[in-house]
Amino acid sequence: MKRLILFLSLIGLIGIFYFTLPDNQPKVIVCDVGQGDAILAEYKNIQILFDVGPNNKKVLRCLENHMPFWDKTIEVVVLSHGDSDHVGGLDDVLKSYKVGKFFSNGYLDEEIEQKISSEKISQNDVISLSLFDFEVVWPEPSVAKAMDGNENSVAGILMVKNSDWSMFLTGDMEMEAEQKLVWRGVLRQGYGTLENGVDVLKVSHHGSRTATSQELLETIRPKIGVISVGKNNRFGHPTDEILGRLKNIGTEIKRTDEVGEIVLEIY
Repeated sequence: MKRLILFLSLIGLIGIFYFTLPDNQPKVIVCDVGQGDAILAEYKNIQILFDVGPNNKKVLRCLENHMPFWDKTIEVVVLSHGDSDHVGGLDDVLKSYKVGKFFSNGYLDEEIEQKISSEKISQNDVISLSLFDFEVVWPEPSVAKAMDGNENSVAGILMVKNSDWSMFLTGDMEMEAEQKLVWRGVLRQGYGTLENGVDVLKVSHHGSRTATSQELLETIRPKIGVISVGKNNRFGHPTDEILGRLKNIGTEIKRTDEVGEIVLEIY
């Protein structure tokens, strides 16, 4: 009887391991973290995490849902800026996972930097990992530390090698920065996948009217706009104005407050 129990236990463990093996398809998950951002790009057992959400442990649920239970390493974490709804979940991530490298805009609070010691990234920097390339378009290298945190927010194009798929990750980048990128032609320099528009736009600042300008939308023409936002939040995000702009340009809208986490399969 003991041998049978051991045999069945072994079969069960093998089954659990088999069914938690990552597949061979890259994907991006917009985690449902409430009013905040946490976006996971994953291929096999390689991960890039863009922001870690607020301090509510929801980022851990998302990581547990999509990473194999035995994989406790996140290769890269990019923190767009220091607002609590983007970095509040940092302690929970650090307690549960080993992080290979942190990147940020270079202006995080000293308390955070003492924990992680991030490498500063700015316009024209590229993070390459496995099938993923993240090409930074904002902030500019000379951006002033005195600028508002949202204006310092790291933004860039996530692309998948051997694919035409692209996603514009914006953090909380605001309209003035968007317009500078459009007027200076930055979004047409070196980003071949953007010639026909991006597949996905991570709508900036949870759908606030301070971002997602008409000029930006007409330049990148996103097929899908994903909005990471909390239910019944006190800010009124996303605003009707931004939803209207997205609909008018033919963008399909997906919201975490309506559908929960959003899984983007990349073929």
